[in-house]
Amino acid sequence: MIKQNIIKISLIALVLVSLTSCVSDVDFDQAEDIMPSPTLESNLIYSTLIAPNFIDQQIQLEAAMVSDTTRLEVISSDFFVDQLAKANLSFKFTNSIQRDFLVDFEFLNDTNELRYHVQILVHSGVVTNPILSETTVLIDEPEITTFKEATKLVYKISLPPSTSPIGPNSQGQLDLQSKATLYFEL
Repeated sequence: MIKQNIIKISLIALVLVSLTSCVSDVDFDQAEDIMPSPTLESNLIYSTLIAPNFIDQQIQLEAAMVSDTTRLEVISSDFFVDQLAKANLSFKFTNSIQRDFLVDFEFLNDTNELRYHVQILVHSGVVTNPILSETTVLIDEPEITTFKEATKLVYKISLPPSTSPIGPNSQGQLDLQSKATLYFEL
């Protein structure tokens, strides 16, 4: 008899709990206000340059500048240009060469006009203790408008004057990892 009363009370409690659950009003019209904001991460430049890469092979002296150019296929497509709202550029350098470097990232259009520019000073390191430098640049209004016109990236590494130039026997390397995070509005 006690067992039947416990079962009845438990059953009644279970029914009452299930009938008194919380309910809130849901406005399904809010779904129309949701705007997706896709994000794309893309590598920009990865490079590893050893100390002898900064020697001019013709005269066997330190070069004043080393540069490279790459096309920005992803950024320059029509869809991305029309929908791009902002961009976040990340640059990570690891330097084990005993020299400071001045690094320029020039974003140019097809007629080689400068559309956006980033300059970073990378401090010297040593082989046994490389220096890590990280820089993040957010490109938002109004700069994003001219940034969208870029179709190529020129990457320049300049060596400021020094009393101890890089020589053929210099050790170390300069590593760069960079990426662009692009934010779109549809």
